[in-house]
Amino acid sequence: MTTLDAREHTVLTTIVDQYIAEATPVGSRSVARISGLALSPASIRNTMADLTDTGYLDQPHTSAGRVPTAKAFRYYLDTVLRQPVLAEDDRRLIEDHLGSAGLELTDILRQASRLLSSFSRQVSMVLAPAKDDVRWRHIDFALVSPGLVMAVLVLEGGLVQNRLVEAEPGLTQDDLTTFGNYLNHHYTGRTLGEVRANLVRELDGARRRLKGMYRRALRLARDAFASDLERDFFFDGTVNLPGQPEFADLGNMRELLHLLEERTRLLELLDRTMEGGRIKVSLGRETKLDVGPDYGFIASPYGGGEHSRGVVGIIGPLRMDYARVVPLVDYTARMLSQVLSKRF
Repeated sequence: MTTLDAREHTVLTTIVDQYIAEATPVGSRSVARISGLALSPASIRNTMADLTDTGYLDQPHTSAGRVPTAKAFRYYLDTVLRQPVLAEDDRRLIEDHLGSAGLELTDILRQASRLLSSFSRQVSMVLAPAKDDVRWRHIDFALVSPGLVMAVLVLEGGLVQNRLVEAEPGLTQDDLTTFGNYLNHHYTGRTLGEVRANLVRELDGARRRLKGMYRRALRLARDAFASDLERDFFFDGTVNLPGQPEFADLGNMRELLHLLEERTRLLELLDRTMEGGRIKVSLGRETKLDVGPDYGFIASPYGGGEHSRGVVGIIGPLRMDYARVVPLVDYTARMLSQVLSKRF
């Protein structure tokens, strides 16, 4: 990245601050008035021209002011906002809302997503822990009607899965209780991935080794949860898009909405953050999302113990208030980590 002198630094940061606040191109007269440099608009224009030549600014129209590029925002984040801090009132609100979300982890993660979108006025995303890595705690079966059973699996950390499963019409509630006792005896404390692999092996040899009752228990568990690999993924805030000046162009809005519908690309981006183990801000082409240069993505992993288990993030226009959004994402992730550290 090109090294900026003191005047260029001040001009650029003034333009970035103004563009974040006003969402319109910034002119030399405005910079001269508020930068504190005591320079004429003509001198400011010369500096702005240099910054345009080096890729920090763009000029949408010949007679218009300048707008900062992704390169400018990267410089701003790396040199001006190295360690932004979230306001005490915001920290307290996050703690209160997450603390009142309930006991189920799914409800807590859903609340975190709502909080992020509400506080940032952008689109938020929360990726839940991978179920294959979570440990089995307890399973219960309840007879709903002849041939229809509700399976309730409680996993480590308060994750709960419910599923209706077709079963033999002759099964009784006593049979189902026996099934649950058998499965809990064998699988409590093992990861769901280990359980899934073991179910396949056990069923392959069940004809020879197991009584009919236990074969039926294994089949019921397999049908209920063996193929449930998809991670829970929450996002909120699409209602905020029309209020952003960048999305007055319907093409830009359609582009982002289309991206949000493509779960695979977003999960890849979130997974990259989890592998990094720390908060990450990707700007423009750095996101590798192929949706144009005018987006920013802030994400942070959260987890219990030594390993990251999920990710919280915000995506929005390049012109975001990073001084507020970056510490907001970071603090929310830390609060979720505290929740999980008590459960995993």
